Amino acid sequence: MIMKYRIILVFSIQILLFGCNQSGSKGTSNGTAWGSGSFNSNGKQIYFTATSERKTPITYTNGPIQGMMMGGNLACVSCHGTDARGGSHVMHMETMVAPDIRWTALSTDHVHGGVGHSDTERKHNEAYTFENFRNAVEKGQHPDGDELSKDMPRWKMSETDLRDLMEYLKSL
Repeated sequence: MIMKYRIILVFSIQILLFGCNQSGSKGTSNGTAWGSGSFNSNGKQIYFTATSERKTPITYTNGPIQGMMMGGNLACVSCHGTDARGGSHVMHMETMVAPDIRWTALSTDHVHGGVGHSDTERKHNEAYTFENFRNAVEKGQHPDGDELSKDMPRWKMSETDLRDLMEYLKSL
């Protein structure tokens, strides 16, 4: 019963966050509901809004169907949550599991599912470096070469923005 309420709460928060991330909101400079100065770092702004304070493009391909249904505006927070700890999300009778992406989780031994591992998880013993992080974000690959879940969008952003995002994840 608790799990049911947790799923409803997570889904409600996602809808709220997606609504805040819709372009065309009035009264903001970057097209989102977040006002100027809402974030104390570019990495945090990227995590919550998928926009850069530098106005450099951040785009993605693939990802969960929910993003497409909500106008195509996904951000890291949409799946990994406000604290980057991830969790399970039910979308159209399919459960998606977003992993913990705090740097402490990425930089230590951890278990991952990935493509081909949905029923059995594999121990992943290679810590993330910047290049591993880039491959995960842009190419959808774990450091050991396994493919990330199809639910993970393949993001495209500048190296500077990617480093800022990594620094934000290190701060959590």
